[in-house]
Amino acid sequence: MSINFGNSDHSSAGLSNITSNTTALYGVIGGVVTLVLAYLFFSSNSSTEVRNLTVSPGQSVVVENPNGGLSHITAGPGMMSASVSEEDREQSICTAHPGTGAVVEEIQTVESLSYVKIRLTDGDCEGKSGWTTKTNIRSGS
Repeated sequence: MSINFGNSDHSSAGLSNITSNTTALYGVIGGVVTLVLAYLFFSSNSSTEVRNLTVSPGQSVVVENPNGGLSHITAGPGMMSASVSEEDREQSICTAHPGTGAVVEEIQTVESLSYVKIRLTDGDCEGKSGWTTKTNIRSGS
């Protein structure tokens, strides 16, 4: 059985059929768009979930940055900064490792972001008190 595309140049035969048949062209475009959307939907990373944790003063928590790595503890809420200016260094209390225990002292919202003041109970920062975003903590076990 032989399929005749009406063109002796077989390399361009499939392309010419698709471009001349708009239904096939739209079908191919729709298929590509569907594959791209399915890839984007199913390849989402669960670590981008926003933690909706209810905490209260006196509650034991664990410091854990949802993005992995260290959590920055500062002298006041909303002072998170990536710069290393002298003023930023003065506001930095310590950098807590994942799994560091803490106790919530205070909760405050600044520009629609929730911050918690915690007293660290173990690790390199034991005994220090400072602020971090609420997303950097989880319930203690």
